[in-house]
Amino acid sequence: MRTKYIAVLMVIFFCSQIAAANAAGQRGLLLEECLKLAVTNSFEARVARLDFLISQTDQSAAEAIFDTNLSIDLEYTKDKQQQLSIVSSPGIATNTYSADVSKKLPTGTELNVSFSDTRTESNSIYVSDNPAHTAEIEAELRQSLARNAFGYVDRRNVSVTSLSIQNADLDNKERIESLLAEVETAYWDWAFYKRSLEIYRGILEKAKYLHKTNVKNYDTGLIERGDFLASRANILIREKDVLLAENQYRRAEEKIKLLMSVDTTNRIYPEETLEYTKREIELENCLRKAFQKRRDYLQAKRNVEIKNIVLETRENERWPEIDLVASMAANGISRKFGKAAAKIGSDNNAKYFAGLEFSLPIENNLARSEFEKAAHNKEKAIITLKAVERLIITEIGDGFRDYLTYQTNLSKLGEAAALQQEKLKEEEKRFKYGRSSTKRLIDYQQDCLSAELQLVAGVLDCKKAEVNLNRTLNVILEKYRGIL
Repeated sequence: MRTKYIAVLMVIFFCSQIAAANAAGQRGLLLEECLKLAVTNSFEARVARLDFLISQTDQSAAEAIFDTNLSIDLEYTKDKQQQLSIVSSPGIATNTYSADVSKKLPTGTELNVSFSDTRTESNSIYVSDNPAHTAEIEAELRQSLARNAFGYVDRRNVSVTSLSIQNADLDNKERIESLLAEVETAYWDWAFYKRSLEIYRGILEKAKYLHKTNVKNYDTGLIERGDFLASRANILIREKDVLLAENQYRRAEEKIKLLMSVDTTNRIYPEETLEYTKREIELENCLRKAFQKRRDYLQAKRNVEIKNIVLETRENERWPEIDLVASMAANGISRKFGKAAAKIGSDNNAKYFAGLEFSLPIENNLARSEFEKAAHNKEKAIITLKAVERLIITEIGDGFRDYLTYQTNLSKLGEAAALQQEKLKEEEKRFKYGRSSTKRLIDYQQDCLSAELQLVAGVLDCKKAEVNLNRTLNVILEKYRGIL
């Protein structure tokens, strides 16, 4: 008997050591830690940030219309073809070197400056300088006066790109906030299953204590066999509940790991307990904040602005092209390149040109079609904005009512759980003095278990309702901005 007792003690000791080692190997995580890990490691968050960075490159692409362009040409020509004129040379070698710089200004002004040197070598007796360098510089200006007048369309197109990037930034933040809301909800689910497991284990201990008492009473003939069997069956049912609760707790743990993209081999547990503090909120304030913060509303408003700009540019593109063109050129000719280049500014050999160019497609079907499409798209954007406004009002109203309902229910559930616990304590006293039955005590345990689980579920409902309301208001990202 003594040996058996020592063996039991050794088993208990080793089991306690193993449990302690497992507990020591686990890591507790606060909600804020989980959120930070999720934003840092999550593939969804990383893809969202990359999508935004990709969209930012559109700004440079749109502004590329104002880039400065440099082109350089090197040419060589050898012409030995027969000529009709007796003064023409049957053999001419020409080397041409030219550089051209062009730029379009935000005012719509197109500037072009070119410099060239042409070296000509001929066997004609009628050429005074052989070989000869012809150096020339030319500046040209083109200004739109009607279509794209003073760069109107170009600047508006750049503005559209900038507004689209701002919408992309909102989309990036929306995806990250959606991840944060999912992680926060999963964390409180995790904490709920942890607390549920504790409750089931507590009821299991009560069931074991009841059966232990029934074993003594059955051995002494104080209770019937039916009570003995009922208490034993009660243990088996509670053990089944504990196993299911452990599985749910582990599934919740694996889900939070998945959202955080962390190692799945290490065990973790929620550091925070499932508690709730009542907050006073007003529907009017929620609606006001929603119309200030909701990203879908801000995007819809910006889309209306974008479609309006596009409509204005399409209206401008229906106009004719009227361009003011002006140019000035000067050259110099000499046997040597340096002397030829020097003559550009010294001799009075400049050429000036000014004129107006007018063009317009007769039917102009493309421009009219694009204008009509832009008008319809603007109307569609306005309707979408109105639909988003209605959606916000409905979602805020639903979230607000859910929040208040769960708050009210929680106070009732708390009072009911307290009464059930008190009822169980009283019945346990009655059972101790032989004034109650096993079935009655098991029923009371079940009532207490149900009340505690409903209370914890009520706290979880409040937590989720708060997360959902904050998500509907688009304030979660702002709430945790300091820790991310």
